[in-house]
Amino acid sequence: MSGPNSERVEHRYAVVVAGGSGTRLWPMSRHDLPKQMQALMSDKPLIAETVDRLRGVVPWENVFISTTQNYCETIARLIPDLDPANLIVEPEARGTPAAFALFAAFIHRLDPEAVIFSLASDHAITEIDRFQETVGRAFSAIEDRPGSVAIVGIKPTRADTGLGYIKVHSQDSGEVLTVEKYVEKPAYDVAATYVESGEFFWNSAYYCFRADTLLAAYADAEPRLVTAAATFLDYGDDTAYLSAPVRAHEIELIDSSKFPLVLVPADFTWSDIGNWAALHRSLSALLGTDVVSANARDHVDVHSSECLVVNGDDRIVVTAGLDNIAVITTADAVMVINMARLEEMPSTMQDLFERLRSSGKSDLL
Repeated sequence: MSGPNSERVEHRYAVVVAGGSGTRLWPMSRHDLPKQMQALMSDKPLIAETVDRLRGVVPWENVFISTTQNYCETIARLIPDLDPANLIVEPEARGTPAAFALFAAFIHRLDPEAVIFSLASDHAITEIDRFQETVGRAFSAIEDRPGSVAIVGIKPTRADTGLGYIKVHSQDSGEVLTVEKYVEKPAYDVAATYVESGEFFWNSAYYCFRADTLLAAYADAEPRLVTAAATFLDYGDDTAYLSAPVRAHEIELIDSSKFPLVLVPADFTWSDIGNWAALHRSLSALLGTDVVSANARDHVDVHSSECLVVNGDDRIVVTAGLDNIAVITTADAVMVINMARLEEMPSTMQDLFERLRSSGKSDLL
């Protein structure tokens, strides 16, 4: 790559985080084939769409995928032009912070000056040019503030209990804002208050940081994460990596008084596709209709509204007079669910999984 920032660009890296199991899109998404490996928004799997959005943003050789051993073959098949050496592989998932420590340590060994933009593998974005421009601003923010960690923030359009919320200093304006408070997945009424206030952003789970800054921040907060990653890279010892503590969130453990958090606002249309209601919203906006089918030839509907049908087999799905309902079919399961319930009661899917386990049907998960 060439251009006015070519010296900076060679130290820019992107890491697609692709180790999650995507259980909130059950029964289509399973442990063996999670949602990022499936085509939900187009004819391409979500992970392939994510990688495509990075082409031209950083040098292709600087695009990496962080995943677990069980997904390596599938990723290699879905993204055949990715060098296998650019897969950063956990022997087993130990939570997102452990994955971040591992890929930061891996890339830091390749390039001590590395600046990393990390992003989830299973999101939907339509304005690619705006996304790429935002990534560039995030890199610039960290290159100018090497001791900070940047978060890409999205202005919320509704209360969503599946997302994190970020409050910035009220006096701040411009392209880089100072983070005042972070709240992960608040209750519905709290989320509604945040949205109404206009003072909060959604956490997109897109971050930018120098590799050495993240490692220092983790070493300060939970040194066992960094030690486990380093030992695993040194000796290939799975046991060493599995000694990493499981922490809930990749950013919450950072002491922002030592490693400031900044926010880069974004204005592209974005969805984490965190549940069936989110997929319905994204497809409805894309297709211009409120009754959405992922396989229209196998769906017939009359008099329904705000409905989603995802048909994973050859059966015809017929719907009539439904409102705010998702119908998901696979070869071994059919789920019919009220999408409003998913928004108001985020534990719905976990409650369903517990019922399946107690009924002796864990093999479906």
